[in-house]
Amino acid sequence: MLAVSFAAKAQSKLIFKDKFMYTDVQVFNETKRHSIPSLIDTGCSLCIIDSIFAIDSCGIKEDELQTIPVNQTKDKISSAFIDSIFFCGKTYHKVYCLVADLTGHYQKYAPKFIVGANILRSGAWKFDMEKNIVEPYDSNNKAKGIIYKWKNHEDYPDVAIDYIILDSKVNGKKTRFAFDTGCRNNKLQRGLYVGKPELIQKETANIVNKLSIKTAELCRNVTFKIGKDEYTLDFIIGNGNIGLLNIEFLQGHSFILNYKKQILELL
Repeated sequence: MLAVSFAAKAQSKLIFKDKFMYTDVQVFNETKRHSIPSLIDTGCSLCIIDSIFAIDSCGIKEDELQTIPVNQTKDKISSAFIDSIFFCGKTYHKVYCLVADLTGHYQKYAPKFIVGANILRSGAWKFDMEKNIVEPYDSNNKAKGIIYKWKNHEDYPDVAIDYIILDSKVNGKKTRFAFDTGCRNNKLQRGLYVGKPELIQKETANIVNKLSIKTAELCRNVTFKIGKDEYTLDFIIGNGNIGLLNIEFLQGHSFILNYKKQILELL
């Protein structure tokens, strides 16, 4: 469990770019301190730091990095503990991070740091989309908005740790979506779309594959249900066992992520 200390200033400015959410985070390691725009990614189980930034700017020693498997595959990636991370008025000590070549893989989209679920799961967060701020939220507050109870790896062992899993239906078929703010495109599992997908060329990259242009199958105006509510979005067909929803799904609503109660609340 992360050790946490608090400061007076709890709000952080949100910046939206290329369908992603960024906020300033301070990274402390040894005697070095850096304030950097960082991607908020609910689809990452762990925080991630760019390897060049970690070694050249933060003093992480390359020969002390450990390797672990990622994405439930045989792919391996380096990891390290960062002395502390300051995010939304809280300082998190000894933060375990993946160390990846974000610059090489994501190129123009690459952040130097990604805030993952090992920080986000420490409490609840309010994302105010009108004021463009994110701030800690009292997880014991009574929910007043549209409430979606989510599941995670404890309910579905085949998904990554701390994924936000929303049960859904597409064309009457039961399915699952992960709410993933680090996903540029919404993704739909194969076999759920009624009709012929449109072939397009799109940029794609992930933590182990560099940015490239690939052919993808686009499904337009797909209607799906979460709880009693219907939504319509465009999707790329993916090959995963779950679909992905990015912040487009929220339709501009402010929202609360309550990891303590596993509730996504739309305001």
